[in-house]
Amino acid sequence: MQRNHLVADVGGTNIRIALADQSKINHIQTFKCAEFSSLEAAINHYITNNQFIIDKACICIAGPVNDNDDVKMTNLDWRFSAHSIEEHCNINTVHLINDYHAIAMSLPYLKPSQLIKMSQAKGQDSAPKMVCGPGTGLGIAQLVPIGEHYHCISGEGGHIAFAPSTEQQIQVLSYLFSQHERVSIERLLSGQGIVNIYHALAAQAKHSPLYHDAKDITEGFIQKSDPLCVESIELFLDILAQFLGDLVLMNGAFGGVYIAGGIMPRLIKHIDFDKFNQCYTHKGRFKSYVSQAPLYLITEPQPGLIGAEAYLNQSTP
Repeated sequence: MQRNHLVADVGGTNIRIALADQSKINHIQTFKCAEFSSLEAAINHYITNNQFIIDKACICIAGPVNDNDDVKMTNLDWRFSAHSIEEHCNINTVHLINDYHAIAMSLPYLKPSQLIKMSQAKGQDSAPKMVCGPGTGLGIAQLVPIGEHYHCISGEGGHIAFAPSTEQQIQVLSYLFSQHERVSIERLLSGQGIVNIYHALAAQAKHSPLYHDAKDITEGFIQKSDPLCVESIELFLDILAQFLGDLVLMNGAFGGVYIAGGIMPRLIKHIDFDKFNQCYTHKGRFKSYVSQAPLYLITEPQPGLIGAEAYLNQSTP
């Protein structure tokens, strides 16, 4: 019987599991994590119900993966390792990687139909690529081509300090400093970040905030039903564009900067691309430098699973 590759994307609420073959993802199933006592139990449920035999697996996790391969989920009572999954699920080889490591690995394999290009730059295939994803948090990873393979450099770049570049942004930072000892860029570029920006602008205007959820603020922007919601999302987009340009300065990402995460796909039809690119390239003497790096939005719903398979294909047995 054929032995297959298994890929999985483990979040705090859901786990998506699939079979993968040459970047083609099949038999995708989504489960609620709360329905299982452990990650091993969820994977065994998928394997047993489908009567699959698994040779290798790559599992991407929304959170840090320790060097000792021992992972404890932040919002779940799950603790596991590659060895425990191999043993309990009868899999020869298991790799555990961070979710943005997996998304970064998918970048060379995404087709134009799985992307929206947001700038005119052509980019360089042989140069590093960056992925940045505002969502529940702010994930960041870099992909560097080395010969015929790719190496991902991941970290916690979402927690670097927020650097304001306008008087309005300085005022937002001042508001956030009244609530937090330190203000990271994730405090602004995330779902909660949208709420933080909205509340900061409300305080500046001496208005009581009407909304406390990013979805409501985003809807007010899309419908143009609330001026403060419009101003908040426009500021969020300005800060995001500035930060993406900073990533190019830091990493020479002329292979492209890719936006992932759950926020931007909802906003994309309502974004002024010219203004976004102006903020992206507003780097003084280095405007032309940043302008060389193309901008993309990932529209593919499962880049993590594609990247997990790409990781398996270039990993040693």
